[in-house]
Amino acid sequence: MNKQEMARSTTVLEYMVMINEQSYSGIGRELNITPQQFSDWIKKRRPIPYERLQALADYFGIEGGLLIDHDHYAKLLTPLAKNELHILLVDQKVGALEAEGAAEVDIEPYRLKKGKLQQERVDELRLARVADVLKQKDERIDAILDIVLDEIDAGRLDELDNKLRKGDE
Repeated sequence: MNKQEMARSTTVLEYMVMINEQSYSGIGRELNITPQQFSDWIKKRRPIPYERLQALADYFGIEGGLLIDHDHYAKLLTPLAKNELHILLVDQKVGALEAEGAAEVDIEPYRLKKGKLQQERVDELRLARVADVLKQKDERIDAILDIVLDEIDAGRLDELDNKLRKGDE
């Protein structure tokens, strides 16, 4: 990803502002941060200092590590990061409903949503694994994947499963 693409990419911090329907200036006032400083963090122009990271994490009710990368810049919002945030937020909502003594019928939709999000997480992890394999630039891997995909596309799952299991014997 080049610098221009990074500048246009949404960060986890920016996404948290959006889903909480907040403004940079509103959050800045509450946390004693200038809108320019907040914008610099969101746009990855400056790293987020540790003491400010903790304030942001407390404000959004999440762990600080979810907001930053290893260099303390705002973490890019990948599909996996977005999914993990949603799981966390659903868990928080379920916890709040349980603490309020809400009826199970009111909590169940959130549990169902979490199940869907967990399956999406498995799918995202699998996609990431395939992407990593493709980055190896090995023609044999490409050929194997093409064969497997062709078999799946043709609906020959049983035959493919049998062939793969013979290798296990």
